[in-house]
Amino acid sequence: MTSRFLLGLAASVLLLAFGCKEPDGGATGGTAGVALYTFDSTTNRVFVWTDLNAVYDSTTAPAPTYQFSSSLFSKVTNLAWGGLCFDSQRGILYMVSDTGTIVRVSNIRSQTGTVPSGEVVSFALSSTGRLTNGKFGQVSLDAQTNTLFITEAGDSSSQIWVVASPNAQLQDASVTLQALQQSGDTGGTGVASASGVVYAFMKDGGTVGIDALTGPRLRKGTSTSFDAAQVILGNLTTLGLYGSLALDTGSGYLFVARHNTDAVSTAPPIQAFRTGQFGLSYNQAPALSLGSATAQPDLRVLSHPGTKDWLVGLRGQGTVGYNTIFIWKSPLGGTAAKAVTVATGSVLKGLAVDGNAS
Repeated sequence: MTSRFLLGLAASVLLLAFGCKEPDGGATGGTAGVALYTFDSTTNRVFVWTDLNAVYDSTTAPAPTYQFSSSLFSKVTNLAWGGLCFDSQRGILYMVSDTGTIVRVSNIRSQTGTVPSGEVVSFALSSTGRLTNGKFGQVSLDAQTNTLFITEAGDSSSQIWVVASPNAQLQDASVTLQALQQSGDTGGTGVASASGVVYAFMKDGGTVGIDALTGPRLRKGTSTSFDAAQVILGNLTTLGLYGSLALDTGSGYLFVARHNTDAVSTAPPIQAFRTGQFGLSYNQAPALSLGSATAQPDLRVLSHPGTKDWLVGLRGQGTVGYNTIFIWKSPLGGTAAKAVTVATGSVLKGLAVDGNAS
């Protein structure tokens, strides 16, 4: 009995030691084996850096390891803010335009040059059910449930399009609306998802709680509904405008970008909430903040590989994108971002990190 107890205790210790970082295709935690993907709206090409550590450690901006293109990429030239995401389990890249066209690239880790016609597909969200003057924003892929989530913000309401099995959509297909929304919410620009759980950022909405709280809020739910009790909002949150989301599934943190220029704020532009904070109370301060108000005042897009220790972001102002990528290595440790400038004239509005690159 004693030996069994010791074996069980040892197993428990191992789980506690390593359980905070789930495997990304066999690799566990850390910063190795991570690639970075972004789409350049100027050339309609995807740029790939296969070793994010090498990019971070470079004294000069390195050229992409690979570039690839397709005639179908012209359909997403006007990429939505945060309109690029990665399916690390299936090796698929999704790109979404601000008007609801989606381009899917398969066998993503082996693409260079021109993508073979059989490995790139474009389809679109149906015109039926769209919001008045709606614009599409951040996209997230829940690899565990194979579900794509895309934000849409209209004049007076917001919704998130839910696309099941996006890898099975055929060329020129029209996707019928399945909406995830909360009555009264507006200005939804952020979404993150994993293992059947969906997080969303809304700029405003109906009052919440006995204190009738209003303003920017974070929501937690599933692909079919939000839980009315799983909301974080109020003055303590320091949430602002254009809340792009990035989910660290290994450590259980949700990063939220605030566009300080539009929010008229001089506070750190990123708030990180523990996923366990949802449901405790409405008005909560973030577990930690990071970033520089002077170096990233116009932070517009965030992305996280899920279980590897990186955070990346992009600048943006209005409809204008830039060619600067912000990279945080071990962001929870408080490291400063490194700014990497890619090719002159490039316009970047979405990026994704592959935590299973090796």
